[in-house]
Amino acid sequence: MKIRLLFILLAVLTAGTNAEIRIGQIFINRDDVFDSTQSDWFFAAPLANSLHSVTKSYIVEDELLFTEGDFLNFDLISETERNLRSTGFFTNVSIVTDTINSILTNVIINTQERWSTNPSILIGTGENSVTLGGRLEEINFLGMGTRFSIEALRRTENNTGMQGAAELGQRRLFRSELNFYGRIMANKFRTEQNLSLSKPFRTLDTKWSFGITGNNSFGREFLFHNIPPEPIPFHGRNLDLWFSRAWHQGDRVFVTGMLKLDDVNRGSRQFERAYDNTGKILLSFSSVAEDFYKTTKINSYQTEDLSVGGWGTAILGKTFAMGSKGESLYYIAAQGEKSYLTGNLYLFGQMTAASAFMSSSGRYTYQEFSGTGFYRLSESFVLATRIRQMTVWNWYKQRQLILDNNSGLRGYSLNSIQGDNRLVGNFEFRMFPDIKVWIVNCGAVAFCDFGTAWNQQTYLSKTRWHSSVGLGFRLQNMKDVGPNAMFRIDFAYNMDERKFGEIIFTTDQLFSAFRRHTFKLPEMYGTEFDYE
Repeated sequence: MKIRLLFILLAVLTAGTNAEIRIGQIFINRDDVFDSTQSDWFFAAPLANSLHSVTKSYIVEDELLFTEGDFLNFDLISETERNLRSTGFFTNVSIVTDTINSILTNVIINTQERWSTNPSILIGTGENSVTLGGRLEEINFLGMGTRFSIEALRRTENNTGMQGAAELGQRRLFRSELNFYGRIMANKFRTEQNLSLSKPFRTLDTKWSFGITGNNSFGREFLFHNIPPEPIPFHGRNLDLWFSRAWHQGDRVFVTGMLKLDDVNRGSRQFERAYDNTGKILLSFSSVAEDFYKTTKINSYQTEDLSVGGWGTAILGKTFAMGSKGESLYYIAAQGEKSYLTGNLYLFGQMTAASAFMSSSGRYTYQEFSGTGFYRLSESFVLATRIRQMTVWNWYKQRQLILDNNSGLRGYSLNSIQGDNRLVGNFEFRMFPDIKVWIVNCGAVAFCDFGTAWNQQTYLSKTRWHSSVGLGFRLQNMKDVGPNAMFRIDFAYNMDERKFGEIIFTTDQLFSAFRRHTFKLPEMYGTEFDYE
């Protein structure tokens, strides 16, 4: 209290010489999941609220970019609001100011809890594949920001059978700047173990980022060149270490160093992939600029932060052999992206190019274009689109990209179309009529998908194109956020076979109609491989 009075006295004494406003008091209002002033209140709401642990005050306080006595800065207030939304702990976040006088204002932070304990039955279908099982997920254990989940599924894809997975994550380990994440997944074909400890660029003024990630995976992966698909044994171990420094020079500028170590045994050299059994030393020079706009009814009914700006990076690298199988290569890559928002129209485009070199000859040359956009016809109707194209040259090792429901072509059998390269596009007419049934808000979609996959030896003009059209419904849980908050039902008509495929049941929209410009670690582009 004495410190607070000192701030107020300081503001009064400096009023005649400084017109800037200082922050007096900061209030944090944490509303429970169900609020008696809202339409979704029901007779058992008090019991439901009692079963949920409200997020601890310190979780909110750790995200604040201002303190009592600071000069009022609306940019920091907006960034704090975005950061609180990004935690995933709240369905609504707002920060408002309450003016005391011409030199002093209070700041009020309002949050509404997201239901954090989610037992769920998982049902997924899509062209010759059925997934059935359950998950218990807790995204904010005891209100302390700890996330964990356990999952059991029965999958018919490739006759996989039972699959289990468990995850554990902490956004701020022991209230520090460190993120912790661990995951294990296993089925009869594949086991994956992942562990990560990192310090991210958490705010726009964070100067340092570093981390270490380790992965261990083993079992069998599928090649779909033949019918039935060919299972290939493998055992892979990966270790990534990175360190990055950021500066503000108009835009944010980054310099990042990274060491990647990959040790892989695929049984036979004919199944090796690009950059297997190599160490990589990568150095990237990057910059990003973005402005933010709050929006809703683009991807979902929830408030989202739309970013407009750009990102660019240039990467220099060197690979070295680990053992007798790896290759010693030089590496160069670049990626640039830009977005525009004009009235109701939003456009995003990203171009990526990369190649390795041995002496004067190029190897593993890769080019990719990714674009998204939307046009808002009215408050409740949106046209959204996405296109992604990936092409390689001089790619001497095993490569596999699948074109099916999972990659964006609804209505086609899983794993039935594959190649070295892929192009897929989606158009959706999204409807948000605000038909609310208790905590569920309903929407609908009309869509058209198209795409092709082809090998390096085939000209794009000679490849076969595929397409589908259909209708879908969206059910969104307004007491939840993130991909699992929306349930998707799609009916796709396969234009090749002239028939409706299986009904698709899954979560989340197929794609987001906008993208964020964020810092990205340097990588070896083009190594994406669809093994199922």
